[in-house]
Amino acid sequence: MRARFKSALGFIMMLLIIAIVLFAFYFVYKKMRSSDGDIKITGDLSINFHNGKKINIDKEFKTKITVINNGNEDIYYYIEFINPKNASGVTYTLTDNALINVSDELPKHNEIISSYILIKKGEIHDYELTFKNTLDNVASVELDCEQEALNNNTFAETILKNNEIKSESKTIVGKDIATENEGLIKTVDDYGIAYYFRGNVQNNNVSINNLNFKIVRINGDGSVRLALANDTGELKKYVDSNEKYSYKDSVIKAYLDSWITINLGDYTSFLATQKYCNDVLLNDNTFYAYTRVVEDYIPSFICLSDKVTSKVALLTVDEVLFAGASPNEENTSYYLYNESIETDSFLMSSSKLVNGIYYPFALSKNGKVLSDVSGSFLRSVRPVITIIKTALVEGDGTSSNPYKLISN
Repeated sequence: MRARFKSALGFIMMLLIIAIVLFAFYFVYKKMRSSDGDIKITGDLSINFHNGKKINIDKEFKTKITVINNGNEDIYYYIEFINPKNASGVTYTLTDNALINVSDELPKHNEIISSYILIKKGEIHDYELTFKNTLDNVASVELDCEQEALNNNTFAETILKNNEIKSESKTIVGKDIATENEGLIKTVDDYGIAYYFRGNVQNNNVSINNLNFKIVRINGDGSVRLALANDTGELKKYVDSNEKYSYKDSVIKAYLDSWITINLGDYTSFLATQKYCNDVLLNDNTFYAYTRVVEDYIPSFICLSDKVTSKVALLTVDEVLFAGASPNEENTSYYLYNESIETDSFLMSSSKLVNGIYYPFALSKNGKVLSDVSGSFLRSVRPVITIIKTALVEGDGTSSNPYKLISN
């Protein structure tokens, strides 16, 4: 009887200890979920919002986000701003311990600030997020991070599933031409982790309204940047006045706005209103873009100058260098070369201002980056568009089965 009593007492003590441990764990968990921090579990991802998911921004505010992959498989995820309030006058910078360095204005609506970020099994990603508020109003925003399963046929997801992701290019971007198929390569842009095609790629074809496009890159927000494979068939000036050389004031933008209405008017729901990099920072008579890519060979998808919000634009000098062009030699063996284009094509980046004459960068008919083509000359036009993140597609990107947009 006494042995039975001792056994029961021991069992009760064990239950009491378990209860105390569970209570202590719950207390710690609740503490981590308090205003000092929020822990979110989504699939195999653990996300720690160090100062909480909901934050207020008065003058300057810094917080951190830690993402951990606890699973046995590689995972894609995104970081998002939700329900921003009093966003005017607020800027943010998102940096990590690897590639990302994103700076922009706090959006006024829900917006994914970095998408399709790949985290390998067991990896930890640490981010620092800094806000600056130049106005007196206290701004607020909620942070979120969610797993992207790559289990449907959105455009970016389909591209990622159909290609092996490379961590670096085979040839030196900006200096060397790329004549082989170097594939889809991971990098970073204004929105976070991005992926660009380089070289003699064969599976980046898109057909929209019987127009052929080439995929240039997946942007960091999950949208997809396309360039017309051919030109529009008309020669146009970049500028009418050398004093108004910004793309937003150019005659070529007015022409492209008309072109997109005529040719893609039925597809406007698929077209993102995107911020395109104009590169118009001037140092004496040379634009910084010239110094950066021609003298220093440092192309970048991070825009260091003005951004023009539009549904249509032109290729930047950086985009054609990442694709496989060079200012040093011609290249007729990469995906932006098209033998049917008979003259140079204007690019959106600025090169020089000499004797009052504006010189944007251009791409020669033989695939070389040019810096000495006057913006008042008549040259070819190759429109660039961006497809929204949620667009669905069919096809595999080959010339015989190009990607095609389909309704949700």
